[in-house]
Amino acid sequence: MNCGEIAKKPAVAITPDKTIEEAAALMAQHRVGLLVIVDRENPKKPIGVVSERDIIRSIAQKIPPTATVDKVGTMHNFVYVYDHDPITAAAKKMRQHNVRHVVVVDKEGNLYGVISIRDLIGEKQVLEILARDWVPTQE
Repeated sequence: MNCGEIAKKPAVAITPDKTIEEAAALMAQHRVGLLVIVDRENPKKPIGVVSERDIIRSIAQKIPPTATVDKVGTMHNFVYVYDHDPITAAAKKMRQHNVRHVVVVDKEGNLYGVISIRDLIGEKQVLEILARDWVPTQE
């Protein structure tokens, strides 16, 4: 099973000039924990992400809700996988980077979707693959 098969729903995107307040409203409206920040000129090109955690941190740091998402999100070095990667790649990256979402892109780097930890644990077949391929770490 590959990442493209799990990332069934389209990603919810936002442009970098939108505010934290607009991002929070969009997350609530779509019931998601991550928005993909896309290029204003090319909405297929992901350039960053903003998560619920980013919004909480911005509130704690007293950043005004009118600040733009590019000021609080992760820009350019966000965690992603390719749609043809095995689903284990998404799980490994989530664990390695301590994140709950990974962006899925196609071979050209265009936005394909998002995989959340909920997507992984909600699919019996995915859990079976992860259990079969799981290798204990030496921590």
